[in-house]
Amino acid sequence: MFNARLYRAALIPAVIAFVVMMFSFEPIPHALQEPVATPEFAGTASARLARQIALRADDRTPGSEGDRTIAAQVRDAFESIEGGRVSVQNFSGDFRGEDVEMQNVILTIPGASERTVLVIAPRDSDRHLGAASSASATAELISLARALGTQRHERTIMLVSTDGSAEGALGARELIDSLPRSDDIEVAIALSQSGVADPEPPFVLPWGTGPESADAQLLQTARQVASRSFGERDSNPGTWAGLSRLAFPAGLSEAAALRGEGVEAIGLSAHGERLVPPEDDTTVSSETMQRAGTAALDLILTLDQAERGAPSGGPDDYVRLGGNLIPGWSIALLALTLLLPPLLTAMEAWGREQRQNWRTRRTIPWALERALLPLAALLLAYALSIVGLIPDPPFPFDPAAYPPGVKGPIVLVLLIAAVVLAALLVRPMRTPLDSQPHALAAASGLVTGGALVVLWFLNPYLTLLLFPAANVWLLPARAAGPPRAFVVAAFAVASLLGALAAATTVAVQLDLGPAAPWHLLLMVADGQVGLGTSLVWCVLLGGLIAAVSATAADRRGVEPLGGSLRGAGTHIGPGALGATPPAEARLR
Repeated sequence: MFNARLYRAALIPAVIAFVVMMFSFEPIPHALQEPVATPEFAGTASARLARQIALRADDRTPGSEGDRTIAAQVRDAFESIEGGRVSVQNFSGDFRGEDVEMQNVILTIPGASERTVLVIAPRDSDRHLGAASSASATAELISLARALGTQRHERTIMLVSTDGSAEGALGARELIDSLPRSDDIEVAIALSQSGVADPEPPFVLPWGTGPESADAQLLQTARQVASRSFGERDSNPGTWAGLSRLAFPAGLSEAAALRGEGVEAIGLSAHGERLVPPEDDTTVSSETMQRAGTAALDLILTLDQAERGAPSGGPDDYVRLGGNLIPGWSIALLALTLLLPPLLTAMEAWGREQRQNWRTRRTIPWALERALLPLAALLLAYALSIVGLIPDPPFPFDPAAYPPGVKGPIVLVLLIAAVVLAALLVRPMRTPLDSQPHALAAASGLVTGGALVVLWFLNPYLTLLLFPAANVWLLPARAAGPPRAFVVAAFAVASLLGALAAATTVAVQLDLGPAAPWHLLLMVADGQVGLGTSLVWCVLLGGLIAAVSATAADRRGVEPLGGSLRGAGTHIGPGALGATPPAEARLR
């Protein structure tokens, strides 16, 4: 039985946090002022150059001969820029299990300030031709260098042709790691898919590999420029979509890798985050190149000539709501306070039971033991990634390059078998003979609540979606006794629907389709979903299983040790065995 009065009292901080969040809204900052005049981007010449690159080296896998050939071409083009400094960064990497030598080609155009605007474009490609994707991005980068090299700049402009983009944006990561003063980078722009035949939004890609938001003013500026250049509105994500992307961070562009390195970065793409299908990556559209190049050039010059420092408008992390921004700290505060009622109530109930019966302390290990079921699947997934049955490409990766194929069903069967085997060993519906349902339920509440508190430090936005799971234990802890197991199981599943809906939203935006669970498994195997987060999920699911198992406990329980013994069968003394007949009756 739980203390309903304590639960209601613990709701007060959540109400206060909600009110604070309502009063913490901030207006969306205005876009930066664009320059009065900008040079025209040579779209036709850029498209012609992209076709030449694709045909000259149709195989540009990282470290290949074709990749080195185009690197030399980019270096020659950069060296023709008057006043620019050209450098080459060589580094080693792994591509599909083979050690290869890669190369970044860097052009630095000095400005009045050392504050830097970084522009990167992938040169390599793991698909044939890659005309609309990496070849077009490389041609766009060269054309931007030619246009920017004719002007004076307030900020230093650094343009980089990166290698290893097909291997988790390795070149972009190596670039940031090698820069002596990476803090000088105010903004980074990652170009991609500049020559697709049919451009479609989103054109601005703000998502990273962690639960953080891109600068709000930078996004406003970039979306305004892109919408005008492409002649189509690049809409801002709604409240639910924004919260979902923070709860399940999975940006696929090179900008996501830069954000993971601590750089304020966005992507500019003519076709969203997912690369176009390979069959659509063989041609280059001059019109799209013109639009994409114009958007990139206008944005670079806008950032270059901004009067103040780097774009800095709005809170660090946020979710958009209409014309306002909800600060991330207020969302995190609400998520934490929503955990207080079920967690404090579980602590009080479990502590009360433990004081009455010392055996109650065994219920915590019993609840944690249920986490062995999902943990068995997790450990097997790691083992299968070691033997190669589950690929572990570095994130971000192209989902089209890693389809489930035949491996998907095999892995699914093996993971289910691991859970079944763990269930046979653990016997999840087995309960201690000397524990009552409400004591077991309180233990499950401590486990689920504790797991969500740990998750809050890792990702408060996901915690907000999962807080209903902390309340499931209240059902088997009712004073009237626990309901049937299937009722508690139904509520346990329902408590996860918010997180499932958010994951589905992200999967739809990335066009993952039915293969979304497979790609999530790949993210677990390659470490994008960290070990800590994975273990928290195992403990959380184990706590929910324990809440369901608590319904199978003997409702009569046992009397607490040390309590008063009264009544027939419990009284020790005269009459303990019932009424004693008179002596005359015994003699008859």
